[in-house]
Amino acid sequence: MSLLGMASTAINFISNKLDASYPHAFYKIVVNEVDIGSLVQTRLMRLTITDNRGIEADTVEIELSDHDGSLGIPPKGADMEIWIGWSNEGLVYKGKYTIKEREHSGVPDVLTIRGAAADLKATFKKKKERSFDNKTIADIINTIASEQNLKAIIHDSLGQITLAHIDQNESDANLITRIADEHDAIATVKNGYLLFMPKGESKTISGLDLPTFFITRNMGDSHRWSDTDGADEVSGVTVFYYDNDKAERQKVTVGMSDENTRELRNIQRDEKSAKRVAQSEFNRIKSKSATFSYKLAYGKPDLIPEMQVQFMGLKSEIDDIIWLGSRVVHTLSADSGFVTDVELEVYLPDSDDLSELVDDDSGSYTGILAYYKDGKNTGRVTQGDQTTPKRLTYLYKNKQTATTAATREYKAMQAEKNTTS
Repeated sequence: MSLLGMASTAINFISNKLDASYPHAFYKIVVNEVDIGSLVQTRLMRLTITDNRGIEADTVEIELSDHDGSLGIPPKGADMEIWIGWSNEGLVYKGKYTIKEREHSGVPDVLTIRGAAADLKATFKKKKERSFDNKTIADIINTIASEQNLKAIIHDSLGQITLAHIDQNESDANLITRIADEHDAIATVKNGYLLFMPKGESKTISGLDLPTFFITRNMGDSHRWSDTDGADEVSGVTVFYYDNDKAERQKVTVGMSDENTRELRNIQRDEKSAKRVAQSEFNRIKSKSATFSYKLAYGKPDLIPEMQVQFMGLKSEIDDIIWLGSRVVHTLSADSGFVTDVELEVYLPDSDDLSELVDDDSGSYTGILAYYKDGKNTGRVTQGDQTTPKRLTYLYKNKQTATTAATREYKAMQAEKNTTS
């Protein structure tokens, strides 16, 4: 090997070592199939990518310095693809966006480019009037996906459900969101696919399970956790339906039926529809019982909504349970480097476990039932008589934390009964 070759090898070796020890954030931006990275490398002030759950479009915002006035304004409607990552880990593809807005401001002169996910066409939010009779959810989702030039991926547990009748006097986006809300599901569009799956299913487009994301205290810059009384005060949800055979209004209740039961006004077509709506509303309330946001000092480009997240090194109220990502914001800037902000909500046990159909209007809790993650399954821990147990909202991350929570709640229940007796 020549002296020059040996020197080059040594330089590359040292460079790789430094890169591994001091990784730097980097990115790739392609506009209309042209890589513009080299053009904006010294001009990037801020790059923000927002990954949303549901039909709300993912967005991107890029701020570029135009101090010398030499930047051209890209055409509106142009396609823009984004990758972000770390020098020692590689780039992660974050999707294709359509440029929706351009802004030039000064002084100092700054060019701001804003885009939204290219999958959501304008027709997706255009109002339609039609009805579907005796169609499965899969039939309806496949119809909409075909009309929007998307490929549909529908979870079997949802696709087989038959809807007796549903009127559409709204956009396709609103319709599938409404169906999703009534079935405790998520409808979203990602990379040319329309996905319809149970909330928290945590799967990739190819059907593989998403990995659980583990976060320790030293990975974060800041966090904010809060719980509310609202979810705890609602013990159940009652929904009414019309029974044609009896020619009268009937009701179903998910959860407990007492003075803290919430009644929904809309009357459903049949008992099955009423129970689905009650179950979905009950789960929605319970999932909001606590909220949590976390800023990762070292950005994680592979963190996306619907991932299950576990924390270590914070308070037990945070560490003991499973969380579900609902919104993720990646920010790459000249000032703060590459950081990731994630918003989370409580991850609930399976719907069939969390609540039951209650037919009477009275009753009190006789024991405690807690759930924990047991691999791909859900385990149970009980305390006291299980005739009418109080089902704890959270899915605990292991049997030990579930046992601790169940024991604590049961002692509190017994103390309250002793006080009132």
